[in-house]
Amino acid sequence: MKQALRGLLQTLGGMKTAVLGTVLAISAAVLALSSWMYVDKQMINADIAALRSGKDLAVDAAEAPPALLEARASFLLKRSHFDDAQQYLDQAALRAEPDGYARMLYNMANSRMRVAIRSIEQGNFDKAIPLVQLAKAEYRSALRIDPEDWDAKHNLDVAMRLVRDLPQAVPEDKDDPLETPEKLWSDLPGTPQGLP
Repeated sequence: MKQALRGLLQTLGGMKTAVLGTVLAISAAVLALSSWMYVDKQMINADIAALRSGKDLAVDAAEAPPALLEARASFLLKRSHFDDAQQYLDQAALRAEPDGYARMLYNMANSRMRVAIRSIEQGNFDKAIPLVQLAKAEYRSALRIDPEDWDAKHNLDVAMRLVRDLPQAVPEDKDDPLETPEKLWSDLPGTPQGLP
């Protein structure tokens, strides 16, 4: 009986050692993973801070987390690089939280409006009209995500007053595909057309 009890205790002691070894190995793996995640977050935060301070950093749009996508897009939009910023906005549409994506849409629309207003001030209406139209579409998309966003509502109202959405003329005879339909209304209200 004593030998059976002693054998059982040795078996349990061996099992305790194996369980303790497994627990230690799992703990070490969790600690290593946590450390890696901490360092990765610190690197991402450093990249975001660098972009916000005006340093140009290349960001892989396909791999970057949403916060870094937003920071890179914001950097590009401050410099009116809409085409470059669009790829980050497209990726955010796939991976970002809705509020982050709405914020990016709002920022893109605001950047377009700034350039459009400068163009109007310079008399370049042909450049301004498409920028305002794109900005309106982005404000509307942001409002679909967050219908209570007062700033987006206000800016959409300003854009709507700047370039109205008015009906376009529809040709009655569609037999001649070479003719382009005439516009019924001017896109930009108050724009002088021709000489007095």
